[in-house]
Amino acid sequence: MDKKVRIGIVGCGGIANGKHMPNLAKIPEVEMVAFCDIVEDKAKASAAKFGTPDAKYYENYKDLLADETIDVVHVCTPNRSHSFITVDALE
Repeated sequence: MDKKVRIGIVGCGGIANGKHMPNLAKIPEVEMVAFCDIVEDKAKASAAKFGTPDAKYYENYKDLLADETIDVVHVCTPNRSHSFITVDALE
């Protein structure tokens, strides 16, 4: 695979830090390029730990979704918010 899959993470809490991001970091064909959390410091810390050197971080997931270079979005927020974030990402 010549092109890496560019991933954005929405929700940088326990499930993202405990499962998603550590496992994604093990896959050479992907790179985490954008992180979002309503607590900006969580997004910033995740970007520093798991992201590419130029990874971006956001407080508003819609700002992350506006980045057309992202190929895949992982929604790692509480269950009650999955549906509207996922629909927005699909659109």
